[in-house]
Amino acid sequence: MIILNNNSNLCTWLNMKHFENDIQIKLEKALIKYDLSPVEFSFMHYLYDQYDSKASLLEIKDSLELSSAAVSRMAVRLENKDCKPIVRYHSDDNQKAVCLKMTTSGIEHFKETSVVVDKILNESFSSTEFLALRDEILTTNIKSEDVE
Repeated sequence: MIILNNNSNLCTWLNMKHFENDIQIKLEKALIKYDLSPVEFSFMHYLYDQYDSKASLLEIKDSLELSSAAVSRMAVRLENKDCKPIVRYHSDDNQKAVCLKMTTSGIEHFKETSVVVDKILNESFSSTEFLALRDEILTTNIKSEDVE
């Protein structure tokens, strides 16, 4: 990661973007071994966190701030994966509502990948680059408050 040494909001924002991009690349490289993208992992994380590991497409759309089409495409991609991590069904309460539920194999797959994701995030957030970025953010905020 390139650290720009100017304590302006612009430089801080660019450094944050670089740091996020570095993490994204690390996650992509690691998750490809598990046939998942970071967005698919986030999708599965949302489902895993729900009661009984299930949710409607609308709930997922709103929570992940994705379009209906994007959620539907992602659901199809996940349904077609070898480990079959999710299944689609219609709600008993509303037959029009399409819901997704993680399968047992999906839960196991998610748990396995979450260990890898946690390791990458722990390493990234304990790195000297992150500590420098954190200090830069704090310093930028203090300087911004002084200007007002």
